[in-house]
Amino acid sequence: MPQFKPFKGIRPTEETSQEFVTLAVNQYSKEELDYYINNRENSFLHIILPTWDETIQDPKEKFRKVRENFEDFISKKILTQDKSSFYIYQVIQPDGRETKGLLGLVNIDDYRQNKIKKHEETLERRVELFADYLKESHFHAEPVLLTYKPAQRVDLLIDTEMKRKPILKIEEENGTQHLLWRVDNRLNLKQLKDSIEKLDELYIADGHHRMESSERYTKFAVENSKDEVYGDEAFNYTLALLVSNEDLIINDYNRLIKDLNGLTPEAFLTALEADFEIIPKGDELVVPTKKHHIVMYLDGQYYSLYVKNNLLTTEGLSELDTYIFEENVMKPILNIQDSKKDKRIHYECGTRNREGVEALKNKVDHHDYIAAFAFYPVDVKDLQLIADLGLKMPPKSTYIEPKPLSGFAVFDLKE
Repeated sequence: MPQFKPFKGIRPTEETSQEFVTLAVNQYSKEELDYYINNRENSFLHIILPTWDETIQDPKEKFRKVRENFEDFISKKILTQDKSSFYIYQVIQPDGRETKGLLGLVNIDDYRQNKIKKHEETLERRVELFADYLKESHFHAEPVLLTYKPAQRVDLLIDTEMKRKPILKIEEENGTQHLLWRVDNRLNLKQLKDSIEKLDELYIADGHHRMESSERYTKFAVENSKDEVYGDEAFNYTLALLVSNEDLIINDYNRLIKDLNGLTPEAFLTALEADFEIIPKGDELVVPTKKHHIVMYLDGQYYSLYVKNNLLTTEGLSELDTYIFEENVMKPILNIQDSKKDKRIHYECGTRNREGVEALKNKVDHHDYIAAFAFYPVDVKDLQLIADLGLKMPPKSTYIEPKPLSGFAVFDLKE
């Protein structure tokens, strides 16, 4: 049973929240970053600004400066600290889709013992970089997104708390709303904690690198502690947002290909026939309608590719069209052997609808790529099956929402 613990969240006040919280840095273009840095001086971006300051050469110095900025925002009362709390976080999309989750701390030892399960490989460079960041900054501003199988008791407790007025409400320019409730009543804290700790396991939905980096940080902190370590220290935990798999939104993650490995479009189609039933669709825009239905755009034409039964043999992985595509198209036909590093492939987040496929078409028509492949979104049950079997998905198999805002409730590892 995974542990779950409240924390003394550091967050913006009602007056400062709209300016302070931001999207994750990688969700902004350079132009957007420049705009927000120049026009929102009290935003979270100003705390982490040193991380891309080219005048500071030493990475450790950059990260130490981040810590200084964080403490400066606290001293200026842009941020305030709560007593020990859980938080309920809700995202309402412009199209009306809603996702709610519970924000708290999970124990790194549960991750080591596979009570928190992963489904994705990590890149050592990214893990080490964020671990180094944690060693100097000592705070988490973005949670790892975890999911769990349906649990009525958890949902009931969350829904009850949400009947109260939220403490913070933020609206993005696109109309997306983010709401935060604080739970600090002793009885309610215990009920939420007990209900989560009755779950058999948790699954990483998004944030594999953050979780692995947190494990590295914990190991570092234990080895360098001057005091005896008992296991309940802050450095043994990381920040997590727990969302029921019924609330999780998984979008498609699509592929764009630079070349056909020397093949003509006709020869490429012939090579695909061994493993796919191919139905030409002409210039009719097609969207994948179910698992094992892949849409290809090539040479100005759409094709529906249906996976043949001979490929549906491996438990777990054969449920994933991205795995089938990688093992039977990318590697043997296109000679893309390392999909993490090969420059001939580009990954594009989809939208589950026509707009996403049309965006792929436009990139091919503008000769940036020769072919595009759109996939049906991975089912969360398949994600959990892969994790239960100890297997790993290919890179960029899922684009998962919600994407929590940075700085809504920060976990200070020095608390």
